[in-house]
Amino acid sequence: MEAGRRRLPWVLCAAVGWGSLPALAGPEGKPPPFVLEEDPGFSCSPLEPVGCSGVLPLRRSGPGAARSEVAVLPNGEDAFRARISTLRAAKRSVRIQALIFRADEAGLFVSELLKAKRKEGLEVRVIVDATSNLDWQTQWMYFDLKQHGIEVEGYEALYLEWVTADLKPNDPLRPNKRFHEKMWIVDGDSPEGVAIVGGLNIANEYFRIDQEPINRWRDQDVIVRGPLVKDVVAAFDRNVDYFKGLKARLGAVNPDNSWKLTRATLGRIAKVKVPSWRREALAKSVAAAADGELRLGFHPVTARFIQSRPREKESYIHQAYLQMVEAASSRILIANAYFVPSKALTQALRRAAERGVRVVVLTNSPETNDIVQVARVSRFTFLGLLEPPSSKGSVEIYEWVGPRLKEGTLHAKYAVFDGREAIVGSYNLDPRSERLNSETALALRDGAVAGELERILLEQDLSRAARVSLEQARSFRRPKDSKEQFELLYALPMRDWL
Repeated sequence: MEAGRRRLPWVLCAAVGWGSLPALAGPEGKPPPFVLEEDPGFSCSPLEPVGCSGVLPLRRSGPGAARSEVAVLPNGEDAFRARISTLRAAKRSVRIQALIFRADEAGLFVSELLKAKRKEGLEVRVIVDATSNLDWQTQWMYFDLKQHGIEVEGYEALYLEWVTADLKPNDPLRPNKRFHEKMWIVDGDSPEGVAIVGGLNIANEYFRIDQEPINRWRDQDVIVRGPLVKDVVAAFDRNVDYFKGLKARLGAVNPDNSWKLTRATLGRIAKVKVPSWRREALAKSVAAAADGELRLGFHPVTARFIQSRPREKESYIHQAYLQMVEAASSRILIANAYFVPSKALTQALRRAAERGVRVVVLTNSPETNDIVQVARVSRFTFLGLLEPPSSKGSVEIYEWVGPRLKEGTLHAKYAVFDGREAIVGSYNLDPRSERLNSETALALRDGAVAGELERILLEQDLSRAARVSLEQARSFRRPKDSKEQFELLYALPMRDWL
């Protein structure tokens, strides 16, 4: 019995798939494809008419080019201030997408500003994920936004989101393909437009409003201006078109038309008095945080905004990560909340170490991850990166210990390569982002921006983490604790859904 129990994790390891893969390579005599070149050499969607239409252009910062610029938002507080300051300054339009837009103190503060901007005559559109915001307070906030003339895609009144669900018999995973993107775009149709992209949703924990350590999450955003903003708008508008297309197929029962016809009746519902769920102390903290000082250091970048939509069979962000890992020559630093790397990425990181690159990975432990099962699967993968140790470079894995230092979970998703290139976005290095969730990310080249992200990771983030030893990685693969064994055996077969 003991021998059988010890053997089972290795069988599951084979199911995960750690077979070796060849390195990326271009045609004979040509360099390998790279995301920060004009032709990134992406493998495009096999679907017609999607094809390569989802590939957005490279934006260069050289002489004669309209400059795109990026500033790092080093923490959730600055990310909140940047959102509020840009929203207050909006003159034409507002586009916001988030997996979670919750009706807590931060979310309600944002919703009031959105209603004020709509009253001024601005076009305001919001996209949320249908199944990630089902608490009644949040649903009521969306209802209120719609009553004020604001489009909220992904939401339908009276919990009727299922009416517009995209179900396909030949794609059983379709209902599990979530909208995980995070985009905040102000005046995106004008040269003065700005966009904020990265990992932050809209809720107290992301903006670190609550002083309780568990509610002060570590996340990473950047703010963009210049031609790159047009590409963020393009990604957002694609998603709007997708939702509109789903509803248009319903014909006479299109919820958009139904909303217009029943708005007067719904207006009576809106007049029903609902008890306030704002906590006064936190509401004051939100207002104070919104008015805090914000300093932005913009730098010109060569960059490409990337959108991956698995429902359209796109995998561009995964390809970009592979390309950037393969191109690195000295160091690769990765901070990722839910780290369950594909076999291709695992082998690419191993190859990097074997050619002398220092590879550093920071992720959550079961104690800090808000989804414990993911951390169990993540730990299961560590040994494939650490053993055998590289004779030239190194692979170092660190686990976040934030709560011990009055910090919440690590939710960031960014990486830095050789101190001069970086990728920041909503993309987790896990099967959900690779195969299920729609995601966005910004790949960029600039020593100042990449250098600041590298400094944050090395000096700030790693100081709140503990290094995983080879012995620990071996114990994670074969846990002795019966509870951990059960959690691992449950989580591994479910890894694509976690």
